[in-house]
Amino acid sequence: MDTIGQMDVKANKDGNSQHQGFFENSEITQFNERTPRISLKQWRLFHAVIDNDGFVGAANKLHISQSSISHALAKLQDQLGVPLLTLKGRKAQITEDGKILLARSRDLLRQASQLEKLGEFLRLGAEPHIRIVVEPSYPAELLIRTFHDLSGRSEKLRLNVTETDFAEIQQLMNQDEADLAISTGTLSGFASNKLIELEHIAIAHSDSPLFRINRGITDEDLARCLQIMFRVGSHDTEPFGMRRLARGLPAWKVTSLDSAEDALRFGLGYAWLPRYRVQGWLNDGWVRILPLDCGASYTVQMYLTRGRSVVPGSSAQRFADALQAVTNEHAIRPGARPACDMGSAMAGM
Repeated sequence: MDTIGQMDVKANKDGNSQHQGFFENSEITQFNERTPRISLKQWRLFHAVIDNDGFVGAANKLHISQSSISHALAKLQDQLGVPLLTLKGRKAQITEDGKILLARSRDLLRQASQLEKLGEFLRLGAEPHIRIVVEPSYPAELLIRTFHDLSGRSEKLRLNVTETDFAEIQQLMNQDEADLAISTGTLSGFASNKLIELEHIAIAHSDSPLFRINRGITDEDLARCLQIMFRVGSHDTEPFGMRRLARGLPAWKVTSLDSAEDALRFGLGYAWLPRYRVQGWLNDGWVRILPLDCGASYTVQMYLTRGRSVVPGSSAQRFADALQAVTNEHAIRPGARPACDMGSAMAGM
């Protein structure tokens, strides 16, 4: 059994510990914790066996002998102290421990590759461009302000910003085709930080017949009107909407705030939209907030997610930190939540 790094303290005749052996072994343990014993090449060979259906496929792919691969993996398993592969007949099968280490080691190699690319860009005097995917409800002003602030500090920044929906954001992040994501939900497989809460309000043209109702406007009242439905994520920004669609009632689903504005200016129906975007319309008086009996506002939480390509010290990491700071400083605070239970109201969406 391999006991390298184990601290074994024995008592001498006087009842004191043999300190010399303790400290020698302690130094070995600390050294092993600081310095990885396993090389990236060993992990690559392990991946090759898995990805090419065994030692023969890996050897053909890498143009090296099967014995070299077998020896390297035997050493890897010995260093780890857990079996990665088991042989059934002439076929190698991955163990449960191997599956866990396979996933983590793939991340390790991906990060190592990204670090090499970062070093190459630094050598050339420029860093790679930052790929940002964002849902359109996030205030573009905050992205612009962040870019402006960092550019003023002589940062070498190149941004590639794409506005899209939640489903595509998840796909792009999974494929490592985006560095940062701003979305209305957390992304599966990634750690996300809360970025901002956006208040959404129900509005209609000031001349809408809805304002002639001398009481709180109900769900049934709204069902008689055309609904301008704007998508900001994996659902529509309206707490009642999908029930209306299920009954085949009039609705106009848009993916652009400009389209929603055009429809409202012609007096078509009502919409739930971000307050920050429509505050100017409210100030001009051509739209008004609907007096709904269930409350005329609700909030949507948006999240900032860093992709697997983002490493400490990179431009993407600095931009993410700056964006969080700018959002915290300049974001418009959301209004109160509606009195009704928004969770149950949206359950059918």
